[in-house]
Amino acid sequence: MFEMKEVEQMVASNLFGLGEFKFMSASDKRLISVLVVDEDSTFLEAVTGEPSLQRKGWVVRIAGTAAEAFQAVKQGRADVFVASLSLPDMNGIDFLAKSKELAPNSLRFLLHKESEREQLGRTVGLTHRRMAKPVSAVELALALRQVLVTHLRIRKPEVSSIVRDTKQLHVNTEPMQELLKTADNPECDLDTLAVIVKKHPTAVATILQVANTAFYGSAGGVETIEEALQLLGMDFVRNLAITELAKKQLRLSPGLQELANAILQHSIETSQYGFGMRRFVKNVRLVQQLSSLALLHDLGKLVLLAAKGNDYADLMGQSVDSNTPCWRLERESYGCDHAAVGGFLFAMWGLPEIIVRSVTWHHQPEKVAEKSFCPTSLLHFANFVAHTNSGVSCYCGDRLNEPLAEALGLELDFVRELAD
Repeated sequence: MFEMKEVEQMVASNLFGLGEFKFMSASDKRLISVLVVDEDSTFLEAVTGEPSLQRKGWVVRIAGTAAEAFQAVKQGRADVFVASLSLPDMNGIDFLAKSKELAPNSLRFLLHKESEREQLGRTVGLTHRRMAKPVSAVELALALRQVLVTHLRIRKPEVSSIVRDTKQLHVNTEPMQELLKTADNPECDLDTLAVIVKKHPTAVATILQVANTAFYGSAGGVETIEEALQLLGMDFVRNLAITELAKKQLRLSPGLQELANAILQHSIETSQYGFGMRRFVKNVRLVQQLSSLALLHDLGKLVLLAAKGNDYADLMGQSVDSNTPCWRLERESYGCDHAAVGGFLFAMWGLPEIIVRSVTWHHQPEKVAEKSFCPTSLLHFANFVAHTNSGVSCYCGDRLNEPLAEALGLELDFVRELAD
């Protein structure tokens, strides 16, 4: 068994520099300092003039070179670094690596050209968000807000203490680490992922079972992981394998395991309804992204089952008896919900920022939602449909955010359409 100090060290080593944020000034007023480094003077001028970046308690500074940026850090701390991949005097990845040394708790954004994608494999575990150029000051402001509010939510002590109680999920087990390393690496290909997944028989069995459901139109003809990858996509197969490995590592009691199986079945159904959202969303890539990340959206419930045991099982029952969404009772009892717990775990694992954000806010998508369909809002809708049309007997599901649905032009009878 590990001592708590050892566990905390393991958690810290896996946080990729995402320690507890302390964005406070000496007068206890929140203060967030952003440093943007880019050789494009027009872009930098737009950043300094962008109204949405002129928030109370925000300080936004700019620099045209890495040298200017490091000089600015000497004069005052930076909580968020935004750097272009191509700087006049240093590669942007090297700059962010140095920034991480100077400010381990910082958030780090990388701006890159499409032609520079082959270099992004070096950014795994180093950047919290990558954005393809051209990026407007408005888009940058939105991205900054989305990432900041997410990490301020998941860094609450109540959240980290729950995750620390589940030692099985953050001990550096080789199977999980090997799989996680592929998640944010744009250079990973189908063949590489297939080799890794095939090492885990339980994950293989689940993936093939899902791939052979009528929902995906395979007519029961998928016999290999390679075929499943072609049909379902890399992200889907990877995320399903992650859920299976997490469930296996937790080693829950038979009674709690039954609840875990129900939770994961709901996640698969949410994924299927997410795929069905293609009726309303024309962006194929967005629908595919939704379908894969939906598999992970309730993994925080498994963490709570492992950390709280029968107490959490009773809470789930109370949500059914009182017809109260489970996440609301979680906040009352634990000071946080399964969504934040899952988000923290995924940040600790180094999963892509879009997964961390969407999972963290899938019950309150309005906090980070965009003016058009985005993964967070779509995950909220798919989750609601799954609860409405398929149901989960062991806990009460969420309520639909009707104002958001209407604002995005989604008719409220979309639930019935997806049930057909």
